[in-house]
Amino acid sequence: MFTAPRARVIAFCLPLFAALSACEPNSAATPGQRPAAAVKVQTLAPQTIEERLPAIGSLLAKESVRITSTVSEKVRALHFDEGQYVKQGDLLATLEQAEEQAQLSSAKADLAEQQREIRRLKNLLATQSAAQTEYDQRLSARDRAQAKIAEVQAKIDERTLRAPFGGVTGLHNVSPGALVSPGDSITSLDDLSTMRLDLNLPSLLLRSLKVGMPLDARSDALNKTFQGKIVAINPRIDPLSRSVMVRAHIPNGDATLKPGMLMRVSLLKDKREGIVVPAAALQSIENRHYVWLVDGEQKAERREVTLGTRLVDGVEVINGLSAGEQLISEGFLMLRPGSPVAPQES
Repeated sequence: MFTAPRARVIAFCLPLFAALSACEPNSAATPGQRPAAAVKVQTLAPQTIEERLPAIGSLLAKESVRITSTVSEKVRALHFDEGQYVKQGDLLATLEQAEEQAQLSSAKADLAEQQREIRRLKNLLATQSAAQTEYDQRLSARDRAQAKIAEVQAKIDERTLRAPFGGVTGLHNVSPGALVSPGDSITSLDDLSTMRLDLNLPSLLLRSLKVGMPLDARSDALNKTFQGKIVAINPRIDPLSRSVMVRAHIPNGDATLKPGMLMRVSLLKDKREGIVVPAAALQSIENRHYVWLVDGEQKAERREVTLGTRLVDGVEVINGLSAGEQLISEGFLMLRPGSPVAPQES
């Protein structure tokens, strides 16, 4: 009763089934028959790897001092301009010293008199016209006069302030006529030819630190990076912070850098040649790491690698890769070992 319509349905479905079957991929096809996957590759080559230690520090002048008085006295004159470069020994300030100058003149006159008498008595002794004791007394008087001159000269030097080293003067803190006391600051003096940079670094890094180690110091205020090197390492460790003080010098011939500036420092711990791969080219499974390569038959190869230092632009591979191999940097997520690939240089 239903035989004829059923036959018509079957006859209609057979061509449709044949057409759909022709559109489906062959599930039994081998990997070699699949189309090659487009991937981006890069040829591995040795790169210079710089391992750096970050730190932050403030600049100090190589030499810095406050020019102060050691006596209570009025300022007679200032002999420098603010921000002026002075040489070692240049006169900076003069305090009142009229009394001392008078004492010096008196002491010099006394010395001249004693020397004249010594010469006279020496001639008389030759003819035995003078006593030896009188001559000896004049010698003692001469020595006392010389000691008095040295004493007064020391007082004058205390009132004559000179630059202890070459550098740049600071601002005037007093004016002529002002009374200064011991310890009062008249100005400052900084040697800016070389800047000193003191860094507190964890003592765990002590084995990596050495005198002569180069560093880069960047000033955000100047938007510029300066080069320097470590000149000293404190032999003592801070017992509270467990840190070590490291001192570096940065050349500053043009006086661009100023004391107190904040510097972001990068210490060059190690410099070597090695293989670096992009972090995006790594596949990590737990604590194991893999990369994909293109072998000589243009097929994908997955290889386990050992990682080293993580860098800004990638990761160092210390074992598992060689220079000249082609690394798949993009397009490896759907690959299987042995899959054909169509490499494109990235």
